[in-house]
Order: sequence, then structure tokens, then C-alpha cells
Amino acid sequence: EMHQYLDTDGSGTSANCVSATIFKERLQAATKWLKDNKKQGVIGEFAGGNNAQCVSALQDGLKYMGANSDVWLGGIWWAAGP
Repeated sequence: EMHQYLDTDGSGTSANCVSATIFKERLQAATKWLKDNKKQGVIGEFAGGNNAQCVSALQDGLKYMGANSDVWLGGIWWAAGP
């Protein structure tokens, strides 16, 4: 179980995402590790800001998880705040 926030430091405290592909980029090493070790994973919390770049990043990452559903069981969207 892993958490993934798409801001610069991965804390989820900024509404700005690093890039439109950051979710997938951050998942790639974990995906390789899961495959190499014959494990499965879930993203226990993930989120990005309410803006076009973050929406693109989230869509890109979710598509990547779907394409690697042999190791990714899913994810839980984290939403809080005003």
C-alpha cells in the first residue's frame, strides 16, 4: 500500500502538480518492483489539485495502472478541504 500525491514534495499540500505525467512517472519504479518481486500493490491515497494539469496527470496515471492491472489492484482517491 502506497500513497501518491502529485505536488513537488509528494505531500499533497499544494494544488499544483509537477507535470501532466508525474503520476505515471512516479508509478513506474514501483510497478517494476512489484513485477520483479511478484507482488501486487494498491495506492491507498492519491490526489492532485483541481486544475487541468493535475486532471491530466491523474488520468494518465490511472490509465497506466489499468495497463498494469496484473500488479495494481486499484487506488483510493483522497479528497479533503474546503
